[in-house]
Amino acid sequence: MNREIERLDTRVPDPVESRRAGAGRIVRFIYAALVFGVLGFFIVSFGLPLIFLDGPGVVSAPRTVISPPYLVQIKRMDVGPGSVVQEGTPIAEVISPQIEVVASGLLQTLADITGREIELRVKARVSLAAIEPARARSQLAEEAFQRLERSADLGTASLIYRSDVLRERSLAVQNLVVLEAEAEEGAAQLVRLTAVRQEVRGQFDKVRREFNDGIILSPVSGIISNQTRQAGETIAAATAIAEVYLSKDIYVDWYIPDFRMIDPKPGQRVFVVFGRTRYAATLTEVLPISDQLDARRGSVFRQPDSGQIGRVRFDAGVQPPTLNSTVSVHMYYSEFTDSIARRLMWLFNLA
Repeated sequence: MNREIERLDTRVPDPVESRRAGAGRIVRFIYAALVFGVLGFFIVSFGLPLIFLDGPGVVSAPRTVISPPYLVQIKRMDVGPGSVVQEGTPIAEVISPQIEVVASGLLQTLADITGREIELRVKARVSLAAIEPARARSQLAEEAFQRLERSADLGTASLIYRSDVLRERSLAVQNLVVLEAEAEEGAAQLVRLTAVRQEVRGQFDKVRREFNDGIILSPVSGIISNQTRQAGETIAAATAIAEVYLSKDIYVDWYIPDFRMIDPKPGQRVFVVFGRTRYAATLTEVLPISDQLDARRGSVFRQPDSGQIGRVRFDAGVQPPTLNSTVSVHMYYSEFTDSIARRLMWLFNLA
């Protein structure tokens, strides 16, 4: 049996119908949001690549690697990642047994050279002092030989006497030649040893000067990168203790996507996007190499971005993002879309 329910006052809204009407509006709103969201996703995904070229980039700068040419142990680190240093600022203090071994070897070489020089000086001095008596002896032996030759009757001289004269003459000449040769060669060897000693001494001073008592100084002014060592580490020769970014020359390495409508060319205007901030910049050069963006910058669910490297430099007066930041680089294909983007950024205060 159906009964008709009469409302007491038609101006009072029915609570059941009110709830149904509110629920219907919410459902329609959610449905419309989903439809427009999916539509917007496809428009953005397939439309934006036709308007501008977008690719990832890394804010970077020229780097100077600080690495000792010998085995060292780090005793103290005076800087850390992000530290601003000037040229000549202490970076670390190290100790190196290898330097002590090299210095000891050079000192031993200097001692050997000094000993050899002393021997040569003594020998040369003795030879010089004995040359005059040897020359006088040679002259006497030569005079005795000449008298023997001028003798009218050689038969009066015995064979033993003539042998003694000839032997004395030969020994005197030989002794004089030996002494003169020793004096001359000793002087020449002293000159050569002096040059060798100066060279070895220079090497020793160079090793000590470069080691600088274990204090490693920054060769340039800039910012310390994240690649630094810790106190107590032992590192091999040519291993970096720290890296210094030259903060006066900051640029962006742009990984240009392979899919593009127009190839970028040097001189084109671009925008570097970092968060909500846009930076005006210019593509200065396109390097003839490709590279892969570091995997740690990307997601674990997709492959890291890769592409040809483009060098982007900021306009004068622009404060660039922090070094090693990951940014996006936008290059519009036409001046019309570029002007629209500029107006939108000005309107929403994004620039």
